[in-house]
Order: sequence, then structure tokens, then C-alpha cells
Amino acid sequence: MYLNNYAKIIVNIGVAVEKGDLIKINFSSEHLPLVREISKEAYKSGAQFVSLNLRDPEIEKIRVRYLKEEFLGSFPKSEVENELNYAKSGYSTITIVAPTFVDEDYDSVERASIINKAKSIAMSPCRSFGMENHHKWVVVNAPTKEWAMQVFPEHPENKAIELLWNHIFDVTKSNEQNPVSAWQQQDGILKNIAKRLNKFQFSALRFISEKTDLTVSLVKNHVWLGGSETTKDGKVFMSNIPVEEVWTMPNKYHVNGYVSITKPIILAGETIQDLKLFFENGKVTRIEPQHQVVLDFLLTDEGANRIGEVALVSAYSGIAKTNITFKSTLLDENAACHIALGQAYIDNILDGPLKNEEELTELGMNRSAVHEDIMFGDRSMSVYGLLEKEEILIMENGKYRFEFSCIYKCLSRNV
Repeated sequence: MYLNNYAKIIVNIGVAVEKGDLIKINFSSEHLPLVREISKEAYKSGAQFVSLNLRDPEIEKIRVRYLKEEFLGSFPKSEVENELNYAKSGYSTITIVAPTFVDEDYDSVERASIINKAKSIAMSPCRSFGMENHHKWVVVNAPTKEWAMQVFPEHPENKAIELLWNHIFDVTKSNEQNPVSAWQQQDGILKNIAKRLNKFQFSALRFISEKTDLTVSLVKNHVWLGGSETTKDGKVFMSNIPVEEVWTMPNKYHVNGYVSITKPIILAGETIQDLKLFFENGKVTRIEPQHQVVLDFLLTDEGANRIGEVALVSAYSGIAKTNITFKSTLLDENAACHIALGQAYIDNILDGPLKNEEELTELGMNRSAVHEDIMFGDRSMSVYGLLEKEEILIMENGKYRFEFSCIYKCLSRNV
């Protein structure tokens, strides 16, 4: 029952299927039961066609292991053109993801890093097209055996998968009586927080915790977003399910201080923890401890060592309350305040799509072939919004201050 509810959320909230829509589903071989439910709900909602794209993690690992050296740094142009053609043809994209983990020997990680960099650079037109909301898209999680055993290593495989599914059903509201209505209410909550923040037009945010002291300037006329988004032709969709964050655009030239990550990041299949990043005038100038995979990522292109997103998340969100580190960016980013290294979202600046590249660069928008979330929030964190002559305490000890938390309480009371 809950699997069908999850499919209904993905179809009706994620890509909000309408009559005549074209749908593309990217999925792993272990996700076929969910794909069938999504397809059923999409056709029931009026979809014209559902196209399937299998992305098998085991085959990707085979590629990492056996690909000839001469091809490591290349990616087929035809694959990029095919992906872009789907998007430009009007397909809404549903991507079902689960983190993958390579063998932690240096050769495997190094090869995976080179392959991922080549793919990121080649696929950057597709990433930009999606992040500029030319079409509807959503990213969701579903378990795999490998991922479940990473999260619950103390359990047998079947039990680990069951536990992970139960948590996904919980944080995606799939186990609620009316899950679609629950997400409509969640959307309203996040929209109200974003609306409140937009009234201030802070010049910067300052994040302070036991392990972090970071000041992030915001671009002029920045826009806070939360929950659902809108395509260029006015269609509503929700790009991530679940979502607990509100986010906006930093000024890539003015980020100073340091952050200590509180949730692991997965790069080239390697789990990276206990990392501290130091920023000066927008750039990452030092990381502690030194980590080759991270250094390689920062050298992807000019924008990879600057940030394109800053997001607020309550340390008491539904996902945070599970007290589980999921090792999945989609889940972990909705349990902690975070920044993202790389590409910015153009809708986070007023009239962004109407500005040319020179104007956007001057304002401080970051461009990159990558977008990697770095989680650093926790229950010791306070967040201040900086104005010309005062500071506004937005979050204290990981919680929104009264004016913001009231939004949660008041709306929840009306549920």
C-alpha cells in the first residue's frame, strides 16, 4: 500500500502529471516494483507515454574497473545529446536514486573520480537546462541492497532493506492517510518561511556552531525558494521529495570562514567524513584533512570551489529526528543547513532568466558543471541574517526563532 502511495506522491506532487504529459524514469534494476507503480499512476493521471532508462550501479562499477585508460576522461557526445533531446522534447523526468559505494582502494576511487568528472563536464548543458526549470523534474530515493547495508550494517540484508523502506515511507509521508494532501500542506509551510525571509533581503547570513563560523553574502535581489517550483511555462513541480529546506543564492565572491561537515558526502563512491573547508573571498582555499578526491572535485572547473546555493533546514526536521545518517544527499541535506559547491539556481535571483551572463556573473551567480551539497548544520547552530545596521537571529540551536517556528505550529494546527 505504501509503495503505491509513494508513487502517487511522485506522480501528483513531484512532476504533477497532466493529460498528455511525456514522462521519463531513470532507475536502478532494483527499483522496478516502484517504477511499475509510478507508471501505473502516471497513465491513470493522463500521461501520454512513459519512457524507461535503466541505470544499473553494478554495471557502472564494472565500467570503473575495466574501462580502458584512454577512455577514462571522455564521455560520449551522443549520450549528452540524447538526454538533452528528452528534456527539450518536453519530457518530465523522474530520477530514482540510491548512493553507490566503490571498493575503497585508491585505484578504484581515482578511476571513478576521473570518470565522474568527465561525465559532469559533458553533461553540464543537461544540468543547466534542468536547474533553469525548462521542464518538470523530481529526484527521489529508493533502497538498494548495497545502500541498505551501509545504513544498517548490523542487520541481515532483507531486514536492512525493510528498515530503509520504512524510513523512506515515513519521511516522504507515504504512510499518511492522505499523502498528497500532506505534501500540499508541507509546501505551504516552506512557502511561508521563504516569504518571511524574502521580506528582509539580508545582505548576508552568518552561521555559528561549535564547529563552524561562516559568513555567506547573498546576491542583490536574491529570492528564497521552498517546496514546489515553477517551470518557464508556469507548470508546478517539486524537484526533491522529501524536502525540508528553503534555499537562496549566495554571492560567489563573498564567502568567508570555515565549515565542518556534519553529514558525510559521497564523492566517486567514497564516503567522506570529518572534513573542514576554509573559504576566503568566495573560494575554498584549504581543506582539513587533505583529501585527494575532494581536491580533484574542486578542480572540476572554475566554479567547483565556489558555492551556488545556501539552504536553511531545521535540525529538528522530520528527517533529522530519525537520528540516522542515510549517506544519501537527498535525505541528509534535509536534516541540516547546507551549502552547495558549484552551479547556482537561476530562479534564486529576481528576474534571473531575463539577465544575460555578464549581468549574472557581476551579481555573483556561480556557474559550474557540478552541484554538491555540503551539510554542516546541527543542534548547536545559530544563524543570523545581516542587515545594514542590525542582525536578525533566524535560527538558534538548530531551531527557527519564534516568528519562523510559529509558521510550523500554526499551519500544523490547521492540518
